[in-house]
Amino acid sequence: MKILAFDTTAKAVCAAVCEDEKLLSSYFAELPGVHTTETLLPAIEIMLKNADLTIDDMELIAVSAGPGSFTGVRIGVATAKGLAFGKELPCAGVSSLLAMASNFLDRDAYVCAAMDARRNQLYYALFKIEGGKLTRLTDDTADGADAAARTAKEMGITEVLCVGDGAEIAAAAMENEEIKAKLPTATLLRQNAYGVALCGLECFRAGKAVPESELLPIYLRGFGN
Repeated sequence: MKILAFDTTAKAVCAAVCEDEKLLSSYFAELPGVHTTETLLPAIEIMLKNADLTIDDMELIAVSAGPGSFTGVRIGVATAKGLAFGKELPCAGVSSLLAMASNFLDRDAYVCAAMDARRNQLYYALFKIEGGKLTRLTDDTADGADAAARTAKEMGITEVLCVGDGAEIAAAAMENEEIKAKLPTATLLRQNAYGVALCGLECFRAGKAVPESELLPIYLRGFGN
């Protein structure tokens, strides 16, 4: 199955084309200002061209549907709907936090996926990866970094890998709770659309993909950036 996946929930625009679990092409750029379709669609076009493919070759659209920047979430979901419309492509809207954690299936670790939610808060979730299997430990949450660290400590976690644009904030809070916090390499620290593709594929295989008309954003609090 050929999958087009993308994520605009944070500062970067990233996209990927996969055939099942195999990555065929990817795109990543940190762009100034607010994301719009004028930044995302050219990125998708470049990436498809690099893979010698077109949108007509795609069989699934996977999008990071939130949480994240309200504007970025809206742009991502609207773009997915637009690309799927008329072609009757199934869509998979996946958690941006789950997608980030899914980039680390090659290691055994506790993972705290964290995004800067402003207002002294993070969007975060805790996961456990063991033997290539990812288990969600918490729901996606909007709260302070100290709350994430307390939750991890209550679960008996002593070492955690922090990822996302809120990773440094989360890591500092973890260390305050005497939890050893690690950060991945720079290329894996931020959003990566390969994880979105993996989550989308799992969603499709579980029979949870939806038509574009049913694709919805994931918001954890009221509107307003």
